[in-house]
Amino acid sequence: MSSKDKLKEMREKSQERRIEAVEEFSDKLQEKLGDKVKVVAVWGSVPKGEHGYDSDIDTLVILDDTKLKKDVPEDAKKKIRRKVTDLAKETDDRITIQYFPFLTDFWDSLRKGEPLAIEAIRNGQPVYDTGLFMPAKRLLERGKISGTQESVKKRLKMGAAGYKKAEKNFRSSIPHKLEQAMANAGQAPIMLAGKAPPAKENVPDTLEEMFVEQGMLEEEYVEIGRELHEFGNLGEKNPEEVTGQAVEDHLEKTDDFVRRMHKLVSQMGARKKVKGIVDDYKKFLKANVAALKSQGVTPPEDKDDLPGVVEDNLDVGDEHIEMFGRWEDVIEKVKAKELDEVDEKEIYELKSETRDFVSEVGKDIQKMKEDKKKDLGPNVDTSEIAEAADTKDMMPNLEKEAEREVEKEEEEK
Repeated sequence: MSSKDKLKEMREKSQERRIEAVEEFSDKLQEKLGDKVKVVAVWGSVPKGEHGYDSDIDTLVILDDTKLKKDVPEDAKKKIRRKVTDLAKETDDRITIQYFPFLTDFWDSLRKGEPLAIEAIRNGQPVYDTGLFMPAKRLLERGKISGTQESVKKRLKMGAAGYKKAEKNFRSSIPHKLEQAMANAGQAPIMLAGKAPPAKENVPDTLEEMFVEQGMLEEEYVEIGRELHEFGNLGEKNPEEVTGQAVEDHLEKTDDFVRRMHKLVSQMGARKKVKGIVDDYKKFLKANVAALKSQGVTPPEDKDDLPGVVEDNLDVGDEHIEMFGRWEDVIEKVKAKELDEVDEKEIYELKSETRDFVSEVGKDIQKMKEDKKKDLGPNVDTSEIAEAADTKDMMPNLEKEAEREVEKEEEEK
């Protein structure tokens, strides 16, 4: 047997012994707390087989607090944690309770996509599970745990806070803190896009796949992310090689990276807002075209003529005709990239009025179809009538004109 194989065999045996120690601890914990114990799991370096001789056995313990009417008080949490920790040390002094949430806290962390909970589930191995750990692990593996607005904002704040803290701790653990600042800030746009936050070492690759290839982020920020990850590894493995100049350089790069992630999140929000405005504008145009067609009126080729044709042929008031101008003002600001100047109240009112008009047109067309069916009798094919009133393929020239003026600007942005 080669030395490499021997080393592998030794590590596997060491891994087995460590897991057995946690199993023993789990049995003792259940004897003391009974059915309050919901999960005991090993995570970190041991399940990965990357532990060393002096490595701790990172352990997750989840206790049930759902029978209580209120949250467990902080002082009670500390006492319970101390007792659980003491029991772990009595079993094996290498067992470290790295993550100790109560059940409601655990589910809340998963709901928000908190990285600590995600990482514990991602590489953890349960030694005792009442049906909580493995379902959460399957949900994570299937991409079902995504971030919320709250957790996105928290990631951005943590990224900025991590940078400030790293700046103060200039020489101590700064490489690791800069790497974590990068990861927190980089996870924010990923979570906003509906994806589970990746491990810190995978953040740059995920950003490249999701945003660089879509033209929303420059490649240089992916490279900065990778540099900061490598710098974190250097600080952990060879801290003596971390020079003052390297720290200053990476502080500046981290600041640049965090700022760019803030901007990316803002861009994503603006892009979503622009798309919503454009979609509602097109609905308004199409609804007017559909209403004209339902009255047997041929829509104009030029969309600028549409308000006049609508006024002459449809029973609508002045307020409806004015909506054309109001929508044009909003779209012009969108095209000029002056989104900040768009009145939120005006957008809300236009969307609401458009929604009401679309609903009315739909009801009128449906009523016309039903009346026509009655007039024609049961044996007459009404497909032509339905097709004439269909809004899916109405007035292609007008739609293309609207798209040329609006969607081109959106796509370029």
